[in-house]
Amino acid sequence: MGMLTFLGPGTASAEPQLPRITQYSEDIGTFGDHSYCRGAFRVGMVAPNGKRGVVRLTLTSHGFTGDGASWRRDPNCRFITEITIFSATVVGQQTSIPVAFGPRRGEKVVRDIRTGSGPVSIGVLTYPSHNPVRLQQSFGAAFYTIVP
Repeated sequence: MGMLTFLGPGTASAEPQLPRITQYSEDIGTFGDHSYCRGAFRVGMVAPNGKRGVVRLTLTSHGFTGDGASWRRDPNCRFITEITIFSATVVGQQTSIPVAFGPRRGEKVVRDIRTGSGPVSIGVLTYPSHNPVRLQQSFGAAFYTIVP
């Protein structure tokens, strides 16, 4: 009976993970805007139900830390995450996401990015939040996937 339930018809409500090839890692280490703050976050990608040609990116903190009294006063490490998309319909689209992670693991930032359906390349890098010059401050990651 359990096997019939497992194989029987039903509706899926969870958002499907996108199959992907990851260049480098899904974890990105970076630093932020003050008190030598630093840490890492994981990039997750799903296809939201009912939204064709959209990728839901989730940045999940592994926890950030800093040094000194200024970190104890303001334990938030701020930086900008830049998402770059290449697909059949989107060429070089950049989306900036301001991020502020503290010492707690599991903090999340979620954004829906329109990529178009089909093969997609997604690049993720971090930049300083209070600098007019965009200097890359992480090694970054690249993802290759197929978006429904």
